[in-house]
Amino acid sequence: MKFLTNIQNTINKIDTNFRNLFYMYLIFVISVFIVCFIFSILFIEKYPNIVDENNRFILSNIGFNFGEIMSNLQKGNGLKATYFDTNYFVSRMPLLPLTLNFLYNHVSENFFIIIFIKNIFFLTIILLILYNYEIKQKLFFTFISLIILLYNPHNLVTTLSFNFEESLLNYFIIILFLLFFSELNYKFLFISFIISLIFFLKSSMVFLCFGLSIFFFLYNFKKKNFSKFPFFMLILSSLIWGGYSFHKTGFFAYGTKLVSFNSFTLNHAYNDKFNLIYPKISPDTLSTEIVNKLPKNITKNEWKINDYYFEISMDYLKSNPDEFLKGLIKKIQVVFFYFHKDSQFPNNKGEVLNDFRFSSIPNKIFFIIFVFMIIRNFILERSSKNIFIMLFTSLYFFPYMVGFIYTRHATSLYMIATFYLFYEYIYKKRLKNYL
Repeated sequence: MKFLTNIQNTINKIDTNFRNLFYMYLIFVISVFIVCFIFSILFIEKYPNIVDENNRFILSNIGFNFGEIMSNLQKGNGLKATYFDTNYFVSRMPLLPLTLNFLYNHVSENFFIIIFIKNIFFLTIILLILYNYEIKQKLFFTFISLIILLYNPHNLVTTLSFNFEESLLNYFIIILFLLFFSELNYKFLFISFIISLIFFLKSSMVFLCFGLSIFFFLYNFKKKNFSKFPFFMLILSSLIWGGYSFHKTGFFAYGTKLVSFNSFTLNHAYNDKFNLIYPKISPDTLSTEIVNKLPKNITKNEWKINDYYFEISMDYLKSNPDEFLKGLIKKIQVVFFYFHKDSQFPNNKGEVLNDFRFSSIPNKIFFIIFVFMIIRNFILERSSKNIFIMLFTSLYFFPYMVGFIYTRHATSLYMIATFYLFYEYIYKKRLKNYL
């Protein structure tokens, strides 16, 4: 009888724990639902052309050159877009348009539902990773960590949205970072999938993807389970994308030439007007002028056009190294010391309003402390974690320093910085002994 009583008590305990976790998750889902609902209302109010009268997502109105790709996906024309009277098939990496197209076709056309599904999915993954950290007070740690990651309104809005790559990249970067610092036995298996997803999302992240994969491949980790797998997964991903590019365009896309629109974007930072307007005014305001540079007799091929813009960008760099250095200082300023809204477009009156962004204050302060601490830690000890975080941070920002950076591009690292400072210097050294 005592044996049966013990079994019953164990079952009751498991049942109670499960019920508590279920209620906690239900509260979490309701909270995310409310936040996404409020965000959707405010976003539609600011960008009313993103939905129709029935709140259905108008995919063709998404900005950042994704609108036409989304429109062609809906028509069954694949990842096609038209620039310079030329058909482009590899102008952007495919993950964001394909993900959004899948949700629109197979889940819902409603803007709010798409936003909610995307965010509850990724936030649940983050929740599970945090809950599996080897920590006694799991619920407390998970709850506080989520608040610390998402407290900043600018970071939160950038992450909740679905109209540019950072809406997915922020989640991938956070998940990658949390996985590495976790003690999960097969974390490198999960990391390999995240790195491949980042690769298919944003071409400029190729440095981060390959740099970290090579680090995982070469470093002698204590738990070697799948530590070499990210490298092989990334090679496979590169072959898939290169093969697709070769099939569509006759050119095997690779390395820094993963997409054919990059050099056009790069030329915004390599011309004589960039330093005059950046960071106050968006470099995208120069697009018409850059389009007009294209010779009339150039071959109508996306890679030929890409090569042309790359060549004139490099010619400008060779002739104006001082202007590049001035621009580099401004890019660093955006990351660390710029507290106004950056890269704005003129309004209907031709005015450029650069309001003070109060959310930038904690972002910049915490990030400055974060950079100081990781450099200090790296100098004191070349452990795998210290090497990882140095590589992680430097490789993330490298392509933006070559091109140009908006504040929203840095939001994922601002979020990581805040969590890292809390986890390493508040929780581990202060709270851990009292909980």
